Amino acid sequence: MRDRLMSVVDSDIDWHDGILVDIRLSGLAGEVQELALVIDLYPDNDPNSKRRRYLCIGAKLSRFLLSGDVARLLKNRSVGNICSMRVEFTADSEILVIDLFGGMIEAEAASFQLTETSA
Repeated sequence: MRDRLMSVVDSDIDWHDGILVDIRLSGLAGEVQELALVIDLYPDNDPNSKRRRYLCIGAKLSRFLLSGDVARLLKNRSVGNICSMRVEFTADSEILVIDLFGGMIEAEAASFQLTETSA
């Protein structure tokens, strides 16, 4: 297990053909709101690399939008159900946008961090 914490923006990780494994939303009972994504991503653009498991955390979540066709997400999971990812910025937040083969995720938080975990 690796504990390498990195900004989503500063990472060289390739989100294309990644696999969305799990989505967790917490803090709606009054605690700090957080969006957690468990994803399998390629660590770089090397065609010989294998996907690694990452935890993407959006801390101090202010809004989120999730849309997905479960059948399409499941159908595309072996080849990768993540098409692309981008981050937009406001004065005090980051907006993570993930285009899925079968949906999308858009979330705004104070920041988004990636941590490599064991699969």
